[in-house]
Amino acid sequence: MSEKSLDHNCKICGGPTRPLFDRTLKITYDVCTNCNFTYKQPEYHISHEKEKSLYDHHQNTFENKGYVDMFIRFLKRSVDPFIVQGQALDFGSGPGPVLYEILKQRGFETAHYDPYYHPDETVLKTSYDLITTTEVFEHLSEVLSTLEILLDCLKPGGYLALMTSLRPEDDDAFLNWWYRRDPTHIAFHTQASMAHIEKTYPITIVYTNDKNIITFQKRKDNHENS
Repeated sequence: MSEKSLDHNCKICGGPTRPLFDRTLKITYDVCTNCNFTYKQPEYHISHEKEKSLYDHHQNTFENKGYVDMFIRFLKRSVDPFIVQGQALDFGSGPGPVLYEILKQRGFETAHYDPYYHPDETVLKTSYDLITTTEVFEHLSEVLSTLEILLDCLKPGGYLALMTSLRPEDDDAFLNWWYRRDPTHIAFHTQASMAHIEKTYPITIVYTNDKNIITFQKRKDNHENS
């Protein structure tokens, strides 16, 4: 399944959308009337060059204790209860592939991919027991196409653990939400949009904190709902 082709249809469920205008930043979003998935209209997206320049200034290294601790907490919730060894891929590993290194330290046979910093697409031709993707899905203009690539790489029974902050349901809360103010963030998921993904693809939600962490398991029968 790929994104719907109509200009303003929801990129997750294909449903109709309504515009939501931010009077402060002068940005318009498309909000799905079915699953509340919210997408910044393309004319407000920054260039890839500008996006990378912002990433270049992130302090995403082992020296940043808060950054490392974030991954430790993420793994404790989303991975440790389900899988402790095997082949792993960290997708969207960034300029300093910290999570990739942590997974290696934990005994996983680990690869990593990042479109800007490690664009080695050969790693996307391997099958994995675990795929992690942290703070990636909010940057994606082609959400479902990327998801399909990841699921093609995931072994039946394997786990996809992702981190992305879920959108506040209320529009006023969304407009006051710090997370959407990052100019590189363009796609904002909800519990309903994640539930739609679960129904559409051969995956099951095995954990969510209903805030910013979701773990999917690929079904072993590889059966896809229509």
